[in-house]
Amino acid sequence: MKQKLFSGCRLMALWICAALAATIFSGCENLPGMASTATVTGEFPVEVNGVTISSRPQKVVVLSPSLADVVAALGYETQLAAGVESCTQDTLRDLQKIPENDYQAIINIGPDLVLGESFDSNLTSALSGANIPMLAINPAVNRTDFERLYSEVSSAFAGGGAGHDAGVDCAQDIFIVLDNINRVVPKDKVTTACYLYDLQGSAVTGDMFASTIMSCAGVTNAFNSYTGRQYDFDALRISNPNIIFCAPGLKTEILRDSRFTNFQAVRNNAIYELEPSLMELQGRTVIEAAYEICASSFPELLEENSTTVSLPPNEPSAPAVSVPETTVSYPELSEGESSEDVLALQTRLDELGYLDTEYDGHYGEYTANCVRDFQETNSLPVTGVADQATQALLFSDSALPKIVTSSSSEEGTD
Repeated sequence: MKQKLFSGCRLMALWICAALAATIFSGCENLPGMASTATVTGEFPVEVNGVTISSRPQKVVVLSPSLADVVAALGYETQLAAGVESCTQDTLRDLQKIPENDYQAIINIGPDLVLGESFDSNLTSALSGANIPMLAINPAVNRTDFERLYSEVSSAFAGGGAGHDAGVDCAQDIFIVLDNINRVVPKDKVTTACYLYDLQGSAVTGDMFASTIMSCAGVTNAFNSYTGRQYDFDALRISNPNIIFCAPGLKTEILRDSRFTNFQAVRNNAIYELEPSLMELQGRTVIEAAYEICASSFPELLEENSTTVSLPPNEPSAPAVSVPETTVSYPELSEGESSEDVLALQTRLDELGYLDTEYDGHYGEYTANCVRDFQETNSLPVTGVADQATQALLFSDSALPKIVTSSSSEEGTD
């Protein structure tokens, strides 16, 4: 696997595993280690996404490295017969690999199921002619959808009923780890970040599960309101993230590009290269991705000379984790401003349900109305101005989310 950015990541991993050991006794028992040998006995035939699977498949060809990652997390990799060459996970190193578009190679294996995220017309025609069933399962885009993904994969491999439930349990167990990571990151400041695949406009956007991983790791995705993996440079300039994560080799380009000279991430030497697979794979890899992002963003968590903070008394016992003592002063924000602070404000309002349209770091009339809604709900003076008191409560765990009713939805611009 990839070399850790910080050796201290191993310490964080040990802490998480200790907490996990006290809480996980069923479902995805293999996290974050090797696959479980337990066999789930579900009901067949089972229908998944309109495809009927008559019996437990024993020779599955998987055409998506992310779905292969999910299969391994569920402990069903013994049912895999082959995977595409991009299935490079350590747990799948002995799996037979086939070229991405070699339809005949798939037919020669004689699988009882082909699993992928989508199938082009040529592949569909070739496999249909050979009477090979195909099942398309979409990747997850958020936390709730993560359970859908795991339940569908588990149902296909282990049947309905118990198989479906095992998938949901596994997804929830993974989020136990992600939530434990999030529980110890500093909550007294907003850290904005982005992941750039390239400098031509491709990045992790809010409709990708990687954005959820970033949130679990304690950072706010600068492109949370964008979709389709696309961004423009003006949006990046306005958000001016504290940290930039990027594909290997891109850091040098960023440092040479004069457009980035005044970026916070450049001035603070906070540019970190991460393999794109960490942003794409949705099995146990999501935990590794969260480790890497969190360790890069908050290296102070691993420092010895800091204030000790422990989990709440009702949480699973775990070694204490350190965070520094900090006092945050928020700049007053009002209509007409454009800045990364406004973007962070809008992102938090979005998380709490007050802002339900696209936003770009500009404090317009709609954002001011959302601030008023937040202030009213949280018993603050209703001014529409995000002053120190408003932001201190907004970014705290005590902030009350918007109460949504059938008539409360509003339309507008930021």
